[in-house]
Amino acid sequence: MMNDRPDSPRIIFQSAVGRQKPNTLRDEEYPDACPFCDLSQLPPIIRRDGDIILVSNKYPILKGSDPYVLIETADCDSELSLYPAERLTRVFRMAFDFWRGMLSSGSYRSVLFMKNHGPFSGGSLRHPHSQLIGLYDIDCETHLRPESFYGPVIHQEAGAQLNISDHPRVGFVEFNVLLTDDRAFDSFCAMIQKTVRFILREYQSGRINSYNLFFHSFENFTACTIMPRNATTPIFLGYSIPQVADNLDEIADTFRRAYFT
Repeated sequence: MMNDRPDSPRIIFQSAVGRQKPNTLRDEEYPDACPFCDLSQLPPIIRRDGDIILVSNKYPILKGSDPYVLIETADCDSELSLYPAERLTRVFRMAFDFWRGMLSSGSYRSVLFMKNHGPFSGGSLRHPHSQLIGLYDIDCETHLRPESFYGPVIHQEAGAQLNISDHPRVGFVEFNVLLTDDRAFDSFCAMIQKTVRFILREYQSGRINSYNLFFHSFENFTACTIMPRNATTPIFLGYSIPQVADNLDEIADTFRRAYFT
């Protein structure tokens, strides 16, 4: 075997910091205390809109990063699909303003903007929140392929589109919401929320309880990829080959009839 290997991007996980993180998903009967429910335990508040709060992350688990947490509500048991439209827009508006400020600051090589929900999402806290992480040395978009953001269109309005990817990054079913005009921001937010509702309620007959949101900024559009989460396919883990479902049009039609007719 050759010893010369290309230097592909990788992020160093700081295990000593990770061991300090509380976990409210690990044990439903005896979870750790939620760090977002006690405001006195938070770092200094950077931005606030009612109970929507932006703070630095106390646990910078990624080496070479500048992490922040957006606490979306004071209700620990709530979830994005349940937000009234007004709260939904306020949450995303604060996140987007800060994210875009990080991107334009010149301080980072790239910026992660993501949200985890549920036991299969890779997250550790139940309390609704999003994460924004500035990376000093890593380009987080290196492995993205343009074709992953397109596929059968479920719904489209001026400036915003919802589709189901026919070239998913990980596999099977992944949804994209694209924003091409900031005047359609409210519609963009609503499409994300309806996708989460569909994943939790209709998709696979409501058996999915976890999802991820990943946000990406490109020259001509902003994208949110929404991934239903279950056990990751072994073919992807072992060979980095995503699988795509053979019934994308059927799923798209079910979604369309449930939420856009």
